[in-house]
Amino acid sequence: MSAGDALPSPGDALRSLLERLSPVATERVGLREAAGRVLAQDAVTDRPSPALSVSAMDGYAVDLGRLGAGRTDVDGEASIGRPPATLREGRAARIVTGAPVPHGATAVLRREDVVEWEGWIEVGTDLIARLKDGENIRRQGENGPAGTVFARGGCEITPPVAGALASFGVVSPVVRRRVRIALVATGDEILPPEQSVEAWQLRDSNSTALEAFVAGAAWISLVSVERCADEPTPLRAALGSALDGADALFVSGGVSMGHRDFVPGVLASLGVERVFHRVSQRPGKPLWAGVGPRGQAVLALPGNPVSVMVTARRFGAPALGRLAGLDRFGGADGSVALDGANERAIPLWLHRLVRLGAPGRAERVATRGSGDVIGAAMSDGFVEMPPGATGAGPWAYYAWRLGGGSP
Repeated sequence: MSAGDALPSPGDALRSLLERLSPVATERVGLREAAGRVLAQDAVTDRPSPALSVSAMDGYAVDLGRLGAGRTDVDGEASIGRPPATLREGRAARIVTGAPVPHGATAVLRREDVVEWEGWIEVGTDLIARLKDGENIRRQGENGPAGTVFARGGCEITPPVAGALASFGVVSPVVRRRVRIALVATGDEILPPEQSVEAWQLRDSNSTALEAFVAGAAWISLVSVERCADEPTPLRAALGSALDGADALFVSGGVSMGHRDFVPGVLASLGVERVFHRVSQRPGKPLWAGVGPRGQAVLALPGNPVSVMVTARRFGAPALGRLAGLDRFGGADGSVALDGANERAIPLWLHRLVRLGAPGRAERVATRGSGDVIGAAMSDGFVEMPPGATGAGPWAYYAWRLGGGSP
């Protein structure tokens, strides 16, 4: 891309990358290891839900066609976890929530709606008048018949999905294997966070932020984290090693237009095909993206900390979701309207750090640029504003966490 070429918007750049990526392979896992993983094929019920008609209340099973006001004798009990009993003509059977409805019963009377005596119940005329067949009964198959799809391939196995898998005997679901990601932070000035630093040196916040970004996602496996000086030979060794064992590689730094920015050239020498370099956005304009020899997603993020976090969320999250086979993952987490003073309009897509307030609203976080880690730490995420835009919005909101956050 020459200096005079128009830069792509964030959306166009991202689409050009995602269309080049494919989901990773599948595997079977035990149900206890499946939480948070990505389902790779539709899950279906092996029987109706409920499997048979059951009571929705504690009370008495009756046949409304033979029920009259006044006394009704109680004969037996419909027990949970046992086959359905048979209701004797003109009698009621005690029943608990979830127990099979006896054969011949057409409704369940709630305990609180009758007067209970030893061996019989008293039913009022007002109750008789308002009762209908099926009262307080969950009918067989009302949630869905056998063969109902209850979770689509591409969904994350959340607690409700895990519970449904167990309910319908899917004890070894087919899932996408974990997406393996490698991180490489570049820079002659960066040192480990635990190390003493001079004023001209920096503790490596980028690796730590990116580790936190992917932490907690059960469908991601962090395989390596490395720091590397801005020199072609060690860069080639570090990036080559990272690519060998990863499905995705995030590099921070060394990607702009300076004479010490070697990352794009080194990636090209390793067989990574460039998809785009530089995007019409602030922060994060120098962003570089490519596809590795084995279809890996490669993102070379600008080195300033806020740029790293913004581009990882805006571009890295959807790329990882695509590799994981997740359906509709990584987009905006809704929209928010902004409180406070307007910022000056710029001719780029602007990513503005915000802190959530009342539902659907957020306040701007004052920052001093893309190196302001203090301002970033005070934010919940950012909004994306089109070129030349100002005002309250609402604007698309992106939470820092991979799982998002309610606006």
